[in-house]
Amino acid sequence: MHGLRPGKTVLGLDIGAGAVKAIELARGAVRSCGLSLRRPAEDRSDDPAAHAIRDALEQAAPRARHAVVGLDGADIILHRFALPSDLPSAEREEQARIKAAQAAPFDLGEAAFDYVPEGGGGHSQNYRMAIARSDTVETLCRSVRRAGFEVAAVDVTPVAVGDAVAATVGGKAPLAVVDGGHRQLRLSVHCEGETLFRHSQPFGCSVLAARLSRACGLGQANPAIADYALAGGAAGRVRESFLADLGRHAARSLQLYLTSGSGAATPERIVLHGGAALLEGACAGIQNELGLPVELIRPAAQFISGEPQCSPALFGAYALALNDHS
Repeated sequence: MHGLRPGKTVLGLDIGAGAVKAIELARGAVRSCGLSLRRPAEDRSDDPAAHAIRDALEQAAPRARHAVVGLDGADIILHRFALPSDLPSAEREEQARIKAAQAAPFDLGEAAFDYVPEGGGGHSQNYRMAIARSDTVETLCRSVRRAGFEVAAVDVTPVAVGDAVAATVGGKAPLAVVDGGHRQLRLSVHCEGETLFRHSQPFGCSVLAARLSRACGLGQANPAIADYALAGGAAGRVRESFLADLGRHAARSLQLYLTSGSGAATPERIVLHGGAALLEGACAGIQNELGLPVELIRPAAQFISGEPQCSPALFGAYALALNDHS
């Protein structure tokens, strides 16, 4: 994470599979925010992402016209490699291309990739590389432009979240972070400013939407699904069953961490963000399964004016805004 510059206004745009989240930071404080659920396209000419982006930004009413946009973790490949620290820049670029070609499951001509240093020392330098299909990146940028904004930089949302958490975690006790997204459940562990572990599995809020659709007779595109998910009543049992499964999947990821050989201790607590954090009982469901205290994660920055509630579902957009790419 490069760090927010004093006085700078930055817009973070987290374009997830289920919703678009926007946060604008000014002088390190949250100036405005917005969230819009994505809808399936009604026809091939429709761009549901652009509609959701436009809706979220109308709520936020940002002053910035350029956004740091995040790619969903399911759309990228993370790859780590090391090179000699004294390698000339031209040779380093060529070696990076070779590493990308080896890691990408598609032709390098179809790939967009970038890499950044992350530690190392002496005669070796470590790098972290992100690889995505070029058309995925172009589609994302096109949707942002259709909403009337420009892209300042494309980042990887789960990595930005990890960097934002790791930068604020002190002490020697590990902290686990659970991201309950639309398509993926991610668990990462952080300690003393370092990310020790990441794991992702295909289980998210889309599962809840499908179960509610079957149980309550709602279409997948029906906006009432969100109301049913948040409310009690007839959908209560469906939601409780989903939250129990959420806890079991989180426990499975934590067990993978504990057996990964990292040498780190069991986390003292867990923080939750993403769409699942909006569900009543989500923290209790995970806590019952893991036996560790669970709380919602929220942006650390204060609001410029007033006391509006900043949903933990917006933390990805907050992390993207923190990652100053200028």
